[in-house]
Amino acid sequence: MNIHSFEYTAFPSKVFFGEKSFDNIVKLLTQYQKAFVIAEKRQEPYVDLIKAKAGVDKVFHFNKVVQHVPANLVEEAKQLQQREQTDVLVAIGGGSAIGLAKALALTSNHDIIAVPSTYAGSEMTNIWGITTLEGKTTGRDMRVLPEIVIYDPAMTATMPVALAATSAMNAMAHLMEAVYGHDTNPISYNNSLDGMKKLRAGMMLLAKHNKLTQEANQLLQYGSFLAGKGLCEVSMSLHHKLAHVLGGSFNLDHASVHTVLQAFVLDYQWDALLKEVQQDFCNALAHPYPPEALLALARGMHAPTSLAEIGFKEADIDKTINIALSKPYANPKSLTKEGLTNLLSKAYKGTLNI
Repeated sequence: MNIHSFEYTAFPSKVFFGEKSFDNIVKLLTQYQKAFVIAEKRQEPYVDLIKAKAGVDKVFHFNKVVQHVPANLVEEAKQLQQREQTDVLVAIGGGSAIGLAKALALTSNHDIIAVPSTYAGSEMTNIWGITTLEGKTTGRDMRVLPEIVIYDPAMTATMPVALAATSAMNAMAHLMEAVYGHDTNPISYNNSLDGMKKLRAGMMLLAKHNKLTQEANQLLQYGSFLAGKGLCEVSMSLHHKLAHVLGGSFNLDHASVHTVLQAFVLDYQWDALLKEVQQDFCNALAHPYPPEALLALARGMHAPTSLAEIGFKEADIDKTINIALSKPYANPKSLTKEGLTNLLSKAYKGTLNI
């Protein structure tokens, strides 16, 4: 990694990190007239806390959150946003809640305060995505970058083990592609390697205890913060393209898709990576062949390791490849139908050796 010549853009989100950081939200809302709070019903205690401290008249609660941010839900929320005359968006939840806030910010230009309750990483990015019947459309726009991000370990501490596992693997996928992205830089590169080490340590604890201990949660939350930064600072490649195709076109669970795909994508990319990059992956994941390490991490947490497990049909491999190849994008290794067929066949069966 060349430290003598590079480009790096730092994105201007303010981050509150640590125990009781959620308490900052009421003070932050004093500069706004009314908040449009996006949060599922299970997050209602936090919404009630905001109402109690900021005033019921300063909060409108929208509790519909749907994976992949369907366009009809965006339109429904937009109409309510206009009716309630809100001037700030507060998203409490995972990538779907934060994704809806971003979709609304595209047209309203409202500030976003993001309070993540998973390890998705969307809260640190200027990336948005909306799904229609034709599939998922994504883009980058500074209007959707949250102004404030609040990482309170209490928000993620109660995640079920299964969700913590796939959410953490989702974050690992962001770090993986930030390392080998065509426009990476020494800052994003080294942050991503550090994030991989933190996530691996947290996942090992999760697997050992079969529960989200305080130490595991803190490691995974910090790793996911770095993953979100990497996702924003560096262009993503094949892994994310395939994940969006599988999620948006076949309605598969987003975090599960990331969990399954990454070992097989890294296996596909491996021989195209520089020796230095390969060695850094080996060091970060403490394994001589990192794709195997990623599979082992998922297995240890009882997370899915094959596309068949999460509902993908083998007959849809060709359709997936055609969509993935329809628009060119940068990737460490040339993309071919034969190569992607091999990758997805391995991922479907859950084995690196076929």
